[in-house]
Amino acid sequence: MVKKRKGLSAWQLTMMALGSVIGGSFFLGSSVAIHAAGPSILLSFILAGGLVYLILYALSEMTVANPTTGSFSTFATRELGAGTGFVVGWLYWTGTGFIYVK
Repeated sequence: MVKKRKGLSAWQLTMMALGSVIGGSFFLGSSVAIHAAGPSILLSFILAGGLVYLILYALSEMTVANPTTGSFSTFATRELGAGTGFVVGWLYWTGTGFIYVK
């Protein structure tokens, strides 16, 4: 395979810049939180990471056990009832919708 151009493409540079901004913001936000609350905020980060891990593990197990189309609101409907599935779906939709409005 012959490479025609040397260097990075515009897409690669864009992704590197985006990653740098996200990474820099993450570490800046963490330092502000640590400065405000002290090192105990790291315990909160660890607990939140553990909770996210457990939720994603449960979702992956449900997907493997019964692979259907849909999202986690489909799982909530099947396991907890139609009302809960409806609420979960709308909470997700409104939560992600307001991110784009801001």
